[in-house]
Amino acid sequence: MGAAALAIVAGIGLDITSTATYAQAQETKLVDDFMTWSLSDYEKETGKTVPEFKQSPQFDADVTSGALPPVADRLPVREDVMVERPRDGVGTYGGTIRYNATNPQSFGNVGYSAWDAHLAGVTTNWEIVYPDIAKSIVLADDNLSATVTLRRGMKWSDGQPVTADDILFFFNDIGGQGDLPPLPGNFIVGGKPVTVEKVDDVTVVFHFAAPNPAFILTVARAEAGFPLAPKHYLQKWHKDFNPDADAVAKQEGFASWIDAFVSHQNGQTGDFQVDPNLPVLKPWRLTQVDQFGNQYYKRNPFYWKVDTEGNQLPYIDEQVRMLISDPEVVKLNVQSGQLDYADKFAQADLPVLKAGEQAGNYTTMLYSADQGAIVKYQFNLTVDDPVLRQIFNDVRFREAMSLALNRDEINDTIFFGLGVPRQWGVSSKSPLYEDWMGPYFAEYDVAKANALLDEMGLTKGADGVRVRPDGQPLRIILSDAINRVQLSELVAEYWTALGVPTQVNTVTRETFSQAVAAGQVQASVWFADVVSEKDMYTRPIWFRPPYGLDTNPVGGGLAWRQWDLSGGKEGEEPPPEFKAQQELVNRWQATKLGSDEYYALGKEVVGNTVKQMLHIGTVGEVPYIYTRSNKLKNFPGDQMLYIDHLRGAHAEQWYLAQ
Repeated sequence: MGAAALAIVAGIGLDITSTATYAQAQETKLVDDFMTWSLSDYEKETGKTVPEFKQSPQFDADVTSGALPPVADRLPVREDVMVERPRDGVGTYGGTIRYNATNPQSFGNVGYSAWDAHLAGVTTNWEIVYPDIAKSIVLADDNLSATVTLRRGMKWSDGQPVTADDILFFFNDIGGQGDLPPLPGNFIVGGKPVTVEKVDDVTVVFHFAAPNPAFILTVARAEAGFPLAPKHYLQKWHKDFNPDADAVAKQEGFASWIDAFVSHQNGQTGDFQVDPNLPVLKPWRLTQVDQFGNQYYKRNPFYWKVDTEGNQLPYIDEQVRMLISDPEVVKLNVQSGQLDYADKFAQADLPVLKAGEQAGNYTTMLYSADQGAIVKYQFNLTVDDPVLRQIFNDVRFREAMSLALNRDEINDTIFFGLGVPRQWGVSSKSPLYEDWMGPYFAEYDVAKANALLDEMGLTKGADGVRVRPDGQPLRIILSDAINRVQLSELVAEYWTALGVPTQVNTVTRETFSQAVAAGQVQASVWFADVVSEKDMYTRPIWFRPPYGLDTNPVGGGLAWRQWDLSGGKEGEEPPPEFKAQQELVNRWQATKLGSDEYYALGKEVVGNTVKQMLHIGTVGEVPYIYTRSNKLKNFPGDQMLYIDHLRGAHAEQWYLAQ
């Protein structure tokens, strides 16, 4: 059992405030110096004293004029202030940094690291889970409940207090209520929604219908990790709190109060914020979206973290998300110093990026990817064509399509030899990996692929195209909504050579999401992340129906997922093998993290999915490429694992060197 696992296991049933400091000192070697404490714990554990709090000079005039309270009054109660030890060292205030996003609905590469605040957080390589918005999280011995205590005196970005009522508002008045968006799937435990009991203004108890040892990790993640909303602000658009909510919505141009509420709420996670007045707990708050779709963020004056010298974070004044859809323009902006950090690069870009480093004053960063595939291909198990559905649900078809891929050629031509030709799955570094998984049906064997399709009765016609059971030619449309066109076209060539003509259809993510939810997508390419051990434990989206997000079921089986979540009252009962897999995943998630049973079940979860060939990989363990301005400090180094959109990067402690 790894040291990182020990750090988490130590916290089961305990206050994870103390766990983090104990694990840091005794059990876990961190890849860098980043760590956090509540101030009272920091002073007790280190013997150091945080001096008086200091603020960015940007706020001096407002404090002097009375427009803003003094910094000590903007922070939580002193003992509850979060102290953050920066990655490399204490920074300096000031400056604006720019980064890129490829479309208006993308959070850009800042991702979850900069904008989201959660009840719990993670260190750089997820070695330790620590309290974040929460001052403490205590799991009951039976894992059927968790007590969450917020930081006293914490404030939203508009200065209003953060209280237990904001958590209750999220659960009782938003998630799963009527036509509002449902609760995230991780808050459906044992087939029933999590319930929340208020103890006092800063304390709630989460109750689960089944043991939920994954709770601490769940609330350190993205969507499900932010189960609170600013009630004082959003209730204006909620019909249960404002009888005129529909009239307000129509006045703003919305069809109903529901549309208005969802629009104003967007932005609790990621860069999806529309309403610049929405109170947030993030380091920066949205102030403007210009006519080109660029988003402008300014420092949150009520942000609740300080560094080890008492300086209120963040250090950087402003961030700008530049909307740049053309990858070539992204590279030009990097080389001219217009982007302070950037991603969305192909491996083919590496020589050009390296060559431009000196002129552009940046460094090209290669992060080891903690995943077994750079992307993956899948066939929609519940496609709306019943004949294709029959074909896709035969594992021999999926095995044949995998054997048809020349992964060595793909690695050389697309990934410049930087990857490992292998099957989809977890990284070879994962404790859930077994040696048979990487090469499973990953050899290039056209003869065996043809034999499998022949065995299925998919014989070739006179034109060389295989014939479906209904007598129609077997043709496939491969949807690419993530701009992997060069790779997808190569995959399509291999499948076409097998007698299965495949056409690549490039679509927007919005169009794709609608089509896949309707069962109209036949095959697709998608990201292959969420396979890191702790990540997949909380979100096993690729390992059980619908084989994707509930909102984006790329592999199909959404009705099967609805059946499971509703206890069989809605949706469709899955075929036996998929029903058994869902039950296995449920058992795994109810198992104590780090136990022998946890690892045994985890390997079975992964192994079953690989054997079912639900996701077909081409090349894995390809490094992710980022560029970073040499002026930008406290940015994670190359020792960071790329787990989830720089999730452990903690942008609030980045700063610009003078």
